[in-house]
Amino acid sequence: MNRSDFFAMVKDVHKHPERLAEYRKTYKNVYPFSDGIFKMLMANEAKPERTVKFLNAMLMLSGTNAIKTFSLGVPENPGVLDDKSAIFDIYGITEAGNPVLIEVQQNFNTLFIDRLIYYTSRVISRTVKKSKDYNLPHIYVLSLLTENQFPLERSTYLHHAQLVRNRRLFYEKLDIYLIEIEKLFAIDDRTKPENREMTDRAEMLRIFRDVLEEKEIPVEKLQRLLDKDFAKDVSLQGYTDETLLNEVDGMTDLLYEKQGSYQQGLDDRGRQDAQLMVDKGILTPEKAAELFHVLPKDILPSKQ
Repeated sequence: MNRSDFFAMVKDVHKHPERLAEYRKTYKNVYPFSDGIFKMLMANEAKPERTVKFLNAMLMLSGTNAIKTFSLGVPENPGVLDDKSAIFDIYGITEAGNPVLIEVQQNFNTLFIDRLIYYTSRVISRTVKKSKDYNLPHIYVLSLLTENQFPLERSTYLHHAQLVRNRRLFYEKLDIYLIEIEKLFAIDDRTKPENREMTDRAEMLRIFRDVLEEKEIPVEKLQRLLDKDFAKDVSLQGYTDETLLNEVDGMTDLLYEKQGSYQQGLDDRGRQDAQLMVDKGILTPEKAAELFHVLPKDILPSKQ
């Protein structure tokens, strides 16, 4: 079940809950990136090794920097997960006491970085007590993007953001990783197998692609990258109707939000594409505004 299949099912089952039984016959796996399902898969307290492997791969941590243990940190930061205004799907604490924030971004939205920074700052502020100094822990933020948020960067699915000053690393204790899942799949599709990225991160994301496309995943691959139980845990048959219907209700709200922001997304992408044509000297600002149906005032002169 891919993203489109899941959204179509959500719309249908929201109106006709009795049809859920038919979808169980049609699909083998759940959609792994919906909020509740992702928490159950990747923040399972009974299987912390899976979460540790996932984070080390996604954040490219190894050796002495690798995460050794990971526990959910809700008591330390109440409201991060249960507050409806929050966006983090998982909030955890590493063995070293460093917060790790994970969220899945479902919609194209030019303000998603603003939201990410805002909610990260809330977590940071809660770590500073009045009686303590301002020595902050190292904070890792992982945002998994199910839509292409950077359409002008066709060959880059990984975006590692840090605070820099004069083009040099200024603050070492904040690492933000933005990973475009579908972008990696698109890169794979146009790359010869022998030339594809073979990091644990890329291989782990390909496991999720196999889940979406309902392909068999070699047990040894699962055991090395996640664990052998992952295939069972992602099976649609393993979830009760109540769990799935709750997920449908949550995703229905998200779909309404998506529909409301769809035109904004089109406008934003149009401006980006128009600006790219101007920056490369292919079109004048006036012609780019005309062809991409954007306002001339939104197009900057060429940087060349």
